[in-house]
Amino acid sequence: MQENRFQLAGYLAARPTLRSLPSGMAVANVRLGQTYRLSRNDLPAEHTNWFSLVFYGDLATLAMELDKGTNVYVEGSFDQRPTTDQQGRKRYVYEVTVQKFFRIGRASDEAARSAPSDLPSVHEALNDETESGDRLVESVPWAI
Repeated sequence: MQENRFQLAGYLAARPTLRSLPSGMAVANVRLGQTYRLSRNDLPAEHTNWFSLVFYGDLATLAMELDKGTNVYVEGSFDQRPTTDQQGRKRYVYEVTVQKFFRIGRASDEAARSAPSDLPSVHEALNDETESGDRLVESVPWAI
């Protein structure tokens, strides 16, 4: 069995943008950065990896509650989809299709440790059965 599961933790580069597919399904896009420190030739340096995230359906609506700089943990699949550039050449876009995400705080952020989150975790909001009934995430549209 093959599995395409991608796990990331990082910060959002901007507030997610929301749009709708012709079918009416909500889609949110945002970039996630992971910065780490390294040493080159005994000099400190930083490097940032950037990932494009895509949220569909109810997850897109929940993602709109996130702001620039928010630290998040996401799980999803790493996908490639074809597109055509302005010169008519076929190109590929690489993105993470998010299946669940959680807001995380920084270890040094006292407010994040002590204040309750105003955003429920995706697990609580979408995947747990509750007394009031649960909402199931619509399947991700692989062919758009």
